[in-house]
Amino acid sequence: MNDYQEKMKLKYQSVNNLWKDVKVPYITRVEAGKAKNLLIRKFGSKRFMPVGVIMKSKNPFYRVRKTWICLSGDPSTLRKGWRDLVHEISHWVYWKRFPNRRFNHSFQQAEIEFEMSQFVISSGWLDGGLKPKVVVLTKEQKRQKKLDHYQKLISRWQTKMKLANTFVRKYNKKVKYLNKQ
Repeated sequence: MNDYQEKMKLKYQSVNNLWKDVKVPYITRVEAGKAKNLLIRKFGSKRFMPVGVIMKSKNPFYRVRKTWICLSGDPSTLRKGWRDLVHEISHWVYWKRFPNRRFNHSFQQAEIEFEMSQFVISSGWLDGGLKPKVVVLTKEQKRQKKLDHYQKLISRWQTKMKLANTFVRKYNKKVKYLNKQ
């Protein structure tokens, strides 16, 4: 093994050591999607990218993967859940930062993964920070919410009806004008 491979191996070992003492929870599709977007926005931002390269989290390539969603089994393994999410996104960011280097693993990619792992662990996402807030509505609040929704729909359709009436009048005038000639 040369010095570079040894250095890379040590960096990956530091990534593994970060996750060693952390209780990794299960992750849902919603959490994985939010985490993906936030990590790409933070680590794939313009200030890190080469000139002319923009990384957008809405790209279909950057979809939520099945391996990121972990609702049963051991979520602390490398191939599912939070660890796989951070590992794959670090590859995506690495490939965007260094477009001419298409290595599977390198020291720079390990550094990005280390930074991302630190960020995820320290941000409170593992404690449920990205879970959607559950709001329990009373019967009256549900009724009021539906009522407001239907009033908005009525307003929209009335606007569309006004627009349609305007066009009907406009075209009637054109037909009337053409019939006079």
